[in-house]
Amino acid sequence: MLLDELMGRGCAAAGMAGLTVSLQMRYHRPVPLETPLRVLARVTGTDDRKIFVGGSITTRTDPDAPLVTADGVFVTPDPDRARALFPGLRPQG
Repeated sequence: MLLDELMGRGCAAAGMAGLTVSLQMRYHRPVPLETPLRVLARVTGTDDRKIFVGGSITTRTDPDAPLVTADGVFVTPDPDRARALFPGLRPQG
């Protein structure tokens, strides 16, 4: 859930509101309880209305050791639908 939310916010921060189409996650290590985490996401590419996003979860103390990595595909809805779904998003351009 953390990665899906942050990856969607990454799309919006890049000016491309998107809805999750697919999300593939890989668990590399157990995610410890009651430990500060570092959750990252970045847009890695686009193709028409598709937005490709990568994400990861690490601990704050060991940011180079991924606990979880993810690749997602998001789709930008048509402009009228995007304004209705994301009223606070400013259009890109």
